Amino acid sequence: MLVPDPGRTATPLLLSRFIRMDMALAWRSFRRRVGMLKLADVSVGVLDIPDTQLAKAAYELAREVSPDFLLFHAARSWGFGAIFAARDQLKFDREAFFVAAILHDLGVASTHAEADGSFEWVGARAAMKFCGGHHVTPERQKLIGDAIALHASVGIASGHSPEASLVHFGAGCDVVGLRIDEVPPEMLQAVLERWPREEFKKRFPPLLVAQAEKKPQSHIAGHVGLGFAKRVAAAPFSE
Repeated sequence: MLVPDPGRTATPLLLSRFIRMDMALAWRSFRRRVGMLKLADVSVGVLDIPDTQLAKAAYELAREVSPDFLLFHAARSWGFGAIFAARDQLKFDREAFFVAAILHDLGVASTHAEADGSFEWVGARAAMKFCGGHHVTPERQKLIGDAIALHASVGIASGHSPEASLVHFGAGCDVVGLRIDEVPPEMLQAVLERWPREEFKKRFPPLLVAQAEKKPQSHIAGHVGLGFAKRVAAAPFSE
């Protein structure tokens, strides 16, 4: 069963989660700078999409329902997450992570944007239905669904499965620059060359604002209420 949709998180609680995350990432960055945390080297091969029927079908589904700027965001989320996984030498389900990453924003695509519930959970249910149609086991359906549902859940996704954490930080890197300091310059260039940003900072925030306005009790509405859309526009990318 998919993790439950909590709806809008109370502002004090959500704010505390953002503060704790920022502090944790600052501590991680400090540990790297002083040599307390060593990250493994990484090569561009980690960006390659899994060569499986499920992965290819998931990409086609995302391409069919998403404009390029949203599709490429999902692909970059995969790319950044794959880089983090390699640098931390994580053990994870590579195919499941790709499917979750490439489908994580189904809930804001026009096909599903009006559906009831927080967009993350709308997208998770749609992805699980897709996976069921491709004979994915219930256990892996839940793994993929939870990773999508929790991808914007600050302070929660990072403590869930490796796949959920990777979607969270992969998307977070692309949206607001989370852990961008851990991405080697040549890897950042490779990600952006494969999947251009297509004015993402300009075109993505209105989708979040629209969700908050249509569904004021949805999960993302709390983020928007704290100025998250403006944080997207201030991300450390040129566009």
